[in-house]
Formats: sequence, structure tokens, C-alpha cells
Amino acid sequence: MICKFVELKIMKMKAVQINQYRDNSVLENVEISIPKALPNQVLVKLKASSVNPVDFKIRSGFFSGQMTKPFPFTLGWEGAGIITEVGKEITLYKIGDEVMLMPNFMQGGTYAEYVAVNGNEIMHKPQVLSFAEASIIPFSLGTAYTALIEDAAIRSGQKILIHGAGGAVGQMAVQIAKNKGLFVIGTATGANIKELLDLGIDQVIDYATTDFSTELKDLDVILDLVGGQTLAKSYAILKKGGTIISTTQPPNKLELDKFSITGKMTITKLEAKKFEEVTHWIQEGKIKVKKPHVYDLSEAKEALSLVENRRSKSKIVFEF
Repeated sequence: MICKFVELKIMKMKAVQINQYRDNSVLENVEISIPKALPNQVLVKLKASSVNPVDFKIRSGFFSGQMTKPFPFTLGWEGAGIITEVGKEITLYKIGDEVMLMPNFMQGGTYAEYVAVNGNEIMHKPQVLSFAEASIIPFSLGTAYTALIEDAAIRSGQKILIHGAGGAVGQMAVQIAKNKGLFVIGTATGANIKELLDLGIDQVIDYATTDFSTELKDLDVILDLVGGQTLAKSYAILKKGGTIISTTQPPNKLELDKFSITGKMTITKLEAKKFEEVTHWIQEGKIKVKKPHVYDLSEAKEALSLVENRRSKSKIVFEF
């Protein structure tokens, strides 16, 4: 019997991986095999991938105690693209669908040309957005929606303070709160102040010149995107029964009890069905998305450095 061996060409893709935790010097531009979609996954050809602060925290090993990922692994946890393969358990999506996505932290891998992602971690891309714009939506939408709608249970007529309102999550939170009928106050500085006013915020406090804790009182809700001393000075300006939600650290229970308020640290989730109202607002122009700065994947070290050192004026994305 003559056996004929056929050499199969393994499809490759460009990616950025790390083999150890440290600074940006550990980022490597590599070529690796394109992943296959599992039965509960889709394979997405990424058109854009977003750079987030969580990327450098994971790269540095900040979460290594809670998240044991084997090396090497591909960075990146947010993006947008086109589905090219669908697992047999997927019923809501098909090949050719344009989607935005936020893989869970144990998988990730959006610093690459393709990513396999679970079916519950994607949602259809609003047609009014470019892929670059859509790639910055999942994390900011997931964080703001979870914090405001689920954790704080905001209601029309309430007064809310959003710390760090000028960033991507902050601007999304401002617009969700305004669309829900709240009086919205935000802390920001520099060019972000005008951006927030253009979004319809009711009041902006310049944190570089003004101490918010001496200006405000009797708030219903505080969304803290900053942490540290900003969070520490926030408890006293909530009214009795008020709520404080932080994305950075758990609120201090002693302070919560002292002022008879409630609080928690929010955990970002992407749940497409729950976000339908907000994605409709995006489609209708009721929520605006700030245009990101575009980089090539080969410039990942520079891009992540800008985010880590807070030198970027807008979100950074890689376009493919």
C-alpha cells in the first residue's frame, strides 16, 4: 500500500503576545495559527481592536493571582469585525454578521487579526458606527450600563455625580444617565470639559481647580471611575439612602454604614440582550461616540504606553 501524505497549509495571522509579565518590553509581534471556533463560539475577522487600561494591568501581572493564563497569550479584550465561522451551538449570529465584542478575561486575544469568542460575548454592530468606533463600545457600554442600570438602579429625576466623566466610560455613563432623565454632574478637566458640555451634561466640575466635596451635597448616586482619595471624599456628599458605585475598588463598609448609604464595586459584563435600549440610542444618534486614534498593530508598544501613561486624548484602536 502506498501512503500519500498531503501537507496542509496552516493559516497564520498577526498577533501581539507576551511570554512573561513585566513592562511593554515583553510585547512581541508574532505570527500564530488562526484559531478555530468551538461549538459555542464564533470566529471573527477583526477590523479594529481597542486598547484599554486593563491591557497593561494584565501585561504587568497585576491580576496574575486571580487569572492564571498560560504563556504565551495574546493581549486585547475588545474589538469589532465580521464573523467568518460559526459554532454549531450558535443560533443568533451567522457568517458575514458585523459584530462588536468583549471576550472574557481568561480568553481575550483581540490584539490579532482573528479572535474566537463565545456567543454571549458579542453583539451586532450599529450600522451608524465604523468598525473603529464600534471597537471602543463594548467595554465602556458594559461598564457604564452594569454600574448605572443594574448596580445603582438609576431613576429619572435623580442627581448623579460621575467621577472621571471625560473618559470613554465616563462619557458613555453621562449619556446613559441623561437619556434616563437624571441631572448629571461630572468631574473632568481640560478639553474634556467642552466635550461633556457638548454631550448635554448639566454641570462639570474642573477637578484641577475645584474640590468637588466642598461644592456638592445630597446626591442620589455617585459613579466613581477614579478611586483613591476621590472615592474617600465621596461618601459624605451622598444623601441618606444614596448609592455609590466604583469601578476601581470596593467602597469602604465603615463609611457606607456611617452615612447610611449603600455601595459596591461593579463588575463589567457584556450582555447583548440587556443593552438593546442603549444600542438603539446609538443607532438613533442619542449617544455619540468620540472618534478614536488609529494605530497599526506593529505599533502596539507605543499605543499601550500612551494609554498606560495617560497621554492619549482619545481611545486608541488598531485597524486591520
